[in-house]
Amino acid sequence: MNKIKPNKTWIIYGIVFAAFMCIGIFAGLHHEAWADEAQSWLIARDNDLIGIFKAVKYEGTLPTWHLINKAFQLAGLDYDHIFVIPLIFSAIGVILLFLTDAPLLAKIMLPFSFFVVYQNSVVARQYSLVFPAMMLIVILYKKRFEVPVRYHLALFLLAITSSYGVVIACSFMLWDFIGMVRTRFNDPLYKKTIIPFFATGLVIVVMSYLSLPPDDCSMSLTQFPFAKNAANALLFNIDNVYIQYGFLAFVLLLLCYYFRHNLVRFLVIFAPLIIFMNIVYQREWHMTYLFCLVVSLMLIFRDEAKNTKHKSEKGLNIAADCIAVALLAVQCVTGFYSVYYDYRYSYSPSKEIAEFLTPYHKAGAVIDRWGFSSVSVSPYFEDNLYSNDPYGKTYFIWSYSAPNDELSEEYPDIVVTDEYIERFGSEYDIHVYNAHMIFKLEEVEMEPYIVYVKKQI
Repeated sequence: MNKIKPNKTWIIYGIVFAAFMCIGIFAGLHHEAWADEAQSWLIARDNDLIGIFKAVKYEGTLPTWHLINKAFQLAGLDYDHIFVIPLIFSAIGVILLFLTDAPLLAKIMLPFSFFVVYQNSVVARQYSLVFPAMMLIVILYKKRFEVPVRYHLALFLLAITSSYGVVIACSFMLWDFIGMVRTRFNDPLYKKTIIPFFATGLVIVVMSYLSLPPDDCSMSLTQFPFAKNAANALLFNIDNVYIQYGFLAFVLLLLCYYFRHNLVRFLVIFAPLIIFMNIVYQREWHMTYLFCLVVSLMLIFRDEAKNTKHKSEKGLNIAADCIAVALLAVQCVTGFYSVYYDYRYSYSPSKEIAEFLTPYHKAGAVIDRWGFSSVSVSPYFEDNLYSNDPYGKTYFIWSYSAPNDELSEEYPDIVVTDEYIERFGSEYDIHVYNAHMIFKLEEVEMEPYIVYVKKQI
């Protein structure tokens, strides 16, 4: 079979990249940001650098994404175009993918997979940093002993995305640490990596410690079924528990065969994330880490996976490749569907609510908020929309001492909330706005937004 010439390959890359950017821009222009996207934007907008570091301690995350938001705000980006931020980082990830030795078919299909083309390119959250960081690790992994500083910098970049990034970065480092211990730190290859290894480890430990939430942090972690979210991430939405576990068992068996020549290393790097997600916390969108880790490890150990010792392995390799392509095709289908669904329905009704509230706000009406979801409306106003914003901040402060849900008066003119407030029933007109937050093939977080407007206003 004739290989495609390098110049023709880059023409294919150009077509793929142009199509990826067109889809991302189209989806971004029709996407309505939800509360989590607004929260990061507002923390960046309402604070200076020191204030951002103080505020994010209550967010249960690192300030990386908030600082990036701040930089784009200072550069003049408005909230209507917040999708530009994740799209830029996803585009960098796609370019880095082209620079890997991944098969051409993977380079064509991966940019249009669900997490890359939609979840991390349209939804403006820190998870858009994961794919480019992982692709950088893929590029540097096999030559990590030659360029240890660059490799550990890539691990650091992954670690500052979130606690999941910390777990994955430390898992890669754990395997190298095991190698150091086994050779008693005498191997010339490991000797060159000792300083960047321990320097990176120390920075990650200190950074993680400083980001621990304060004692009065009110954010609680509700555990969600890992099997369901993992199966949904790697395939599509599956409600039957037995099918979920059956599919995950099949995927694990497939991965164990694929990594048969590096099984221990695969388990050392892969298992910590699974354990962390099961014990600590995970939601549907956090599964981008699982997806990107699986893809990255398959690219890193691709050459070893192709090695065969028995004739039967050739057939099994072909079958494994076909299954991987089929699963990636499903990712592309769910990615395109999510883009269409976001175009067809409002991911969040926040902009529509903002337009509805604008004349009341200009007229000086007392508008209060109740609950976290209501912050998604605030970025559309340059000043404080809500009269009861805690300490004058437009974002939600996850602190027991912060008066987030204290109304400014017993019966404000307007209240924006995601809950039904029984005592407002006879005094207010009720306006209900539905959200259509899509994940793969189903909606999640389907609680409606409710706007109570006093009848006498």
